[in-house]
Amino acid sequence: MTHTSYLTFGKALNFGAGAVRRSLNFQLNFPHKFFIRRIRMENSNHNCSLRGGKEDSRGALVVLEGLDRCGKTTQSTRLVANLERLGHSAELWRFPDRTTSVGQMISSYLSNKSQLDDHTIHLLFSANRWEKRSLMESKLKSGITLVVDRYSYSGVAFSSAKGLDIEWCKAPEIGLLAPDLLVYLDIPPEKAAERGGYGGERYEQLEFQKKVGQNYQVLRGPTWKIIDACSPMEDIEEHLQEMVLDCVKTCQEGKPLSCLWSC
Repeated sequence: MTHTSYLTFGKALNFGAGAVRRSLNFQLNFPHKFFIRRIRMENSNHNCSLRGGKEDSRGALVVLEGLDRCGKTTQSTRLVANLERLGHSAELWRFPDRTTSVGQMISSYLSNKSQLDDHTIHLLFSANRWEKRSLMESKLKSGITLVVDRYSYSGVAFSSAKGLDIEWCKAPEIGLLAPDLLVYLDIPPEKAAERGGYGGERYEQLEFQKKVGQNYQVLRGPTWKIIDACSPMEDIEEHLQEMVLDCVKTCQEGKPLSCLWSC
């Protein structure tokens, strides 16, 4: 299916060479399939595989995904604390990062204080990840393990739940760093809706979350690790820690970095 998107930004995004430029007027005025091909070519300029041996010991990129209120924030916080207790350098990251100028625009949208076109907000979410890419790579190469609460998969799953083409949604993410471990906390949308604080933000609506869950199923790959988010919190914590420690060991032994959906 071919359709044309017309998007104009006061602060536009340029995904060429995988960077986001902050001051622009960026207009997309061509079929989305061409847009996808162009981003694939431009973002392929990144070195998406860094080969080497043990001299390339690095930190691990661990991503937690799932529906709203599945327990990602609790488990990611505990995981970082446990890693530090065991002597590993670790940091907790969250997307969207609401501390940046792009992140503040996203925060206003999520709290229903502003309205944006669906394509526009998707590209802003992607820009928010791109503006942290270089720092992310630097941290990993310095030996710090990053535990990330939501990443590109959330962006694609949520935007496509609004009816956007899933390949269009993936396109601006191409070239971002791929996780070494992706853990999906699996919970029925109905159970998540029963948890405290549900409904406080724009996307916390049961029917919408059902669509998001279906899109996660489409995105799910063979390397994803699935944990039952309805299990006791301590069991989830223990299982998650075991998987992450194995991943950290592999990265310390020189596993190369790679990029999302590009290799």
